Amino acid sequence: MSTSNDHEPSKVEIAKAQGRALRGTIEQTLASGAPHFEEDDKQLLKFHGIYQQDDRDVRVDNKRLGLDKAWMLMIRLTLPGGALTARQWLDIDRLCDQYANGSIRLTTRQSIQFHGVLQGDLKPLIREINEALLTTLSACGDVERNVMATAAPMNTDAHREVQRVAREIARELRPRTGAYHEIWIDGEKVLSSDDQTEEPFYGETYLPRKFKTGVALDSDNSVDAFAYDCGLLGLTEGGRVTRYVLLAGGGMGLTHKKADTFARIATPIGTVAPQHAVEAVKTVASILRDFGNRSDRRHARLKYLLEEWGIDRFREVFQERVSWTLDPPAELPRLEHLDYLGLHDQGDGKRFYGVYVPNGRVRDGEGERFRTAFREIATRLEPSIRLTPMQSILFCDLEPAQIDELLSILKAHGVATVETLSNARRYSMACPALPTCGLALADAERILPSIIDTLEVEFRRLGIDETPLTIRMTGCPNGCARPYNADIGFVGRKPDVYHIFVGGGLAGDRMADLFAADVPVEGIVGAHSPLLQRYRDHAAAGESRGDYYQRTMSGAPGASTRERRTIVTGDEEATRDHFVRLSVNGNGAGS
Repeated sequence: MSTSNDHEPSKVEIAKAQGRALRGTIEQTLASGAPHFEEDDKQLLKFHGIYQQDDRDVRVDNKRLGLDKAWMLMIRLTLPGGALTARQWLDIDRLCDQYANGSIRLTTRQSIQFHGVLQGDLKPLIREINEALLTTLSACGDVERNVMATAAPMNTDAHREVQRVAREIARELRPRTGAYHEIWIDGEKVLSSDDQTEEPFYGETYLPRKFKTGVALDSDNSVDAFAYDCGLLGLTEGGRVTRYVLLAGGGMGLTHKKADTFARIATPIGTVAPQHAVEAVKTVASILRDFGNRSDRRHARLKYLLEEWGIDRFREVFQERVSWTLDPPAELPRLEHLDYLGLHDQGDGKRFYGVYVPNGRVRDGEGERFRTAFREIATRLEPSIRLTPMQSILFCDLEPAQIDELLSILKAHGVATVETLSNARRYSMACPALPTCGLALADAERILPSIIDTLEVEFRRLGIDETPLTIRMTGCPNGCARPYNADIGFVGRKPDVYHIFVGGGLAGDRMADLFAADVPVEGIVGAHSPLLQRYRDHAAAGESRGDYYQRTMSGAPGASTRERRTIVTGDEEATRDHFVRLSVNGNGAGS
C-alpha cells in the first residue's frame, strides 16, 4: 500500500481537476431537463451536499421492462454541532413534503438528509434551504464534512466552547468556490473559474478523500471522536476546557475481503491549547491534502497515511507546519457516553428534553407520528434544537412550565419516551441502506427494528437486559452507523446476510472483532446466544458486554491487543481463522 502520488490520478481526481472549482456541467444538465447527471458531475455534486441515487427496489423490474433507473437524489445539510432553530426545523418539515419523500432523516453525524428528491426539484429545494439560513455546501465530497460536537446545551464554558470550535472549524474549512451560489442561488459569478485564489486552501483537486472531525469532552464522547479522521477531545477543569487531545487517523470504512483496507480508531497525536484547536484540525487536513493517496481512492483516507508513516513521522510533519509546540498526548480519563434522552436541567434555569427517533427517520407512521409531534413542539414551544450523534433530537431552552406540554404532545402522537425504551433499543442505530444507498449490500434501517425485537426477547430470557449497550447496523462495510466500535455491530454482506462484530462499547475508544461471518438474518440471535450465555454466567457486576468480551479474549493465542483495539481489517478469512483458533483454546465465541 502506497501513498505515493507518482501514479496516475484516479478518475475522481481528474474530474475534480477539470471541474472548474466544482462547476463541471451541473448547470447545463439542470437546464437541459436530463433525468440524471453523468459520472463526473455526479462526483462534483457531492461537494454541494448531493448524492445521485436510484430506487433499488424497482431497479430489476425497470431493467426487465426496458426502463431507465428510477433516478432520485439525496440532499444533506451542513449543521455544525447539530444546532438549528425551531423556525429552521419548521422550514425543513415543509420542504420534505414539498420536494422530498415526506420524511426527515437525522444522520449519525448530527445532520439532516432529504431523500427521494427529483432532479427538477433540486434547484428550488437548495434555494429554499439557503433562504432558511442553512446550507448543503461541503456536507459531502472530498472536504471537511459536517463538524460534530457534544450536543447537550449545558450552561458551562466547556459545552459552549466545543460548539464554538465546531462552528469555527466548519467556517475555516468550508470551500470558497463561488460555484455553489452561481448554480443554486442567484446565478451570478463571484470569481472567474480560472482564478486560482478561489480555493486558497484546497486547490483545484481539494482533498484526496472526505475528512471528518468530531469535538468531544472528557465527560462525554457521544460524538465518537475516535471514529474520524480528526478529533479534539477537550480536557476540562472547573467546567472549562483547558486543553485538547488531538486525535488523527480514525475511520470506519473498509472493503470486504480486502486485507489492506481497515476500520481504525484514531491515535492521540498530541495536546494543544484551546486557542490552537482550529489550526490543529486545519493542519491535519493539510497533511492529508499534500500527502494522501490520489491514485487509489480505497487507500486515500488519512488512516492509511498514518499507518504507513507511523505516529512519529506524522507528529514531525505536523510540528513543521505550526509555530507552536505540539505537546505529548495527555493521559485520557475513562470516557463516558451520554445520549441525553429524557429531561435534563441546562444549568441556567431552563430544561432540555431528548427524544429517541428510531434510526433517525422522522415521519408519521401507524401509531407513531414523529413529524406531527415535532412540528407542534417547534410551533408551540419554539425551542432551540440540537441533533445528537445517535440520531436523536434534543428540544432545548425550555421553561420548566413547558415540559408538561411537551410530554402531552409526545403522548398524543404515540412518540415513546425514554422510560419505555429497552437498553437494546435506546442505544441502537442504523444507516439508510436499501433502497436508496447505491453502496448497500443489504438492508439496515428497514430491518434493525425487527432484530432489536428478537434481541430484546433473548436479553430478557437470559436476564441481561439491564446493562446499556450499543447495537448498530450498516448495509455495507463503509460503516456509516459506526458498527466497528459498538458492543454489537451488524454489517451487510449480501441480501439478508451479515457479519457480526462484538467487543466495542459505549465509550467508542476501541474496535470490535468479527465474531461471526456470513450469518443469515434469521440466524443472528442464535449465532450470538453462546456468548450471551457466557456473559450471563461469568460477567462481573456491572460489566458491559464489550468489556466482558475483551477481558475474556485478552490472553488468547493470536489475539493482538493492537489489532483488536485499533483496527478491524477487511481480511475476513484471516479473522475467521483467528476465531477458530480461539475457540479451540476455549476462549472464543464458539466455546
